[in-house]
Amino acid sequence: MDKQRNLFIGIVLLVAVSFSVWYFIYFNGLKNSLDNMSSKYDQLKNEKSKYTQIKNKFPSIEKEWKELKNELTTLVNKIPRDNQFDNVTKMLFSLMEQNKLAVDNFNPSLAPLDEKQIIIPETQETILVEKYPIDVELRGNFIDFGNFLDQLAFTNYYLTISNIQISQSPGTEGEQKISFISYIYTKNQDIQISSNQSNQSNQSFASFTDKNNNEKKQIDKDNTKTDEDIIAEAIQNTGASSILDIEQIFKYIKENTGKDIDPNFVISLLKERLKTDS
Repeated sequence: MDKQRNLFIGIVLLVAVSFSVWYFIYFNGLKNSLDNMSSKYDQLKNEKSKYTQIKNKFPSIEKEWKELKNELTTLVNKIPRDNQFDNVTKMLFSLMEQNKLAVDNFNPSLAPLDEKQIIIPETQETILVEKYPIDVELRGNFIDFGNFLDQLAFTNYYLTISNIQISQSPGTEGEQKISFISYIYTKNQDIQISSNQSNQSNQSFASFTDKNNNEKKQIDKDNTKTDEDIIAEAIQNTGASSILDIEQIFKYIKENTGKDIDPNFVISLLKERLKTDS
């Protein structure tokens, strides 16, 4: 009787020890692997969320880019060529006289105060823009000077005004003494951003948009597959032969479909496939 009891206790202890060894060697290792994959899965999910946010911002970025390009087009086309400098100064002087402003001093500089290079994005051509100051002193009233500034904003040329100083003109009631610096900008090349170049830019955007649409169609096509089909394809293409290959399966699914599939579902299907193969 004692021998049978001792044999039974020995068998129970052997089973317990075997189970413990199996747990710590196999199951615990598998658990650590799953925890690692779960962490990577969460990381990939966060990266996808960031990508989705960037993708959603693309239409507004594209719209803003077009608006900036149109502003650049308008600005460059309003900058006169360097051989039109005299025409611009004459226009400015004439505009003052038309608004009943008495010109006491009009002194254009023959040397540029500053210069900048502008690169046209579509053609990569470079325009050298030079900035010439003109010292101006006037006499007149506020209303006439205000009309002058309003009309100046609607001329065909790009000009700016700074350092405006206004004081009462001595000896004349209601008349002000006005001084300011006007800046004329010229470009040294006969370059216009033509409508053809604008069309080329729009065609480039259209091509870029078509490419994105094609990629979207491919993603939509992948989305017609069920999760089970995607997992089966991933198992087959990665050559998964054990549960330890689960990480390769997740990587394949992420790179080819961008989808987030329940890890438990993937593990379940992989186990069924391995059981069937065996």
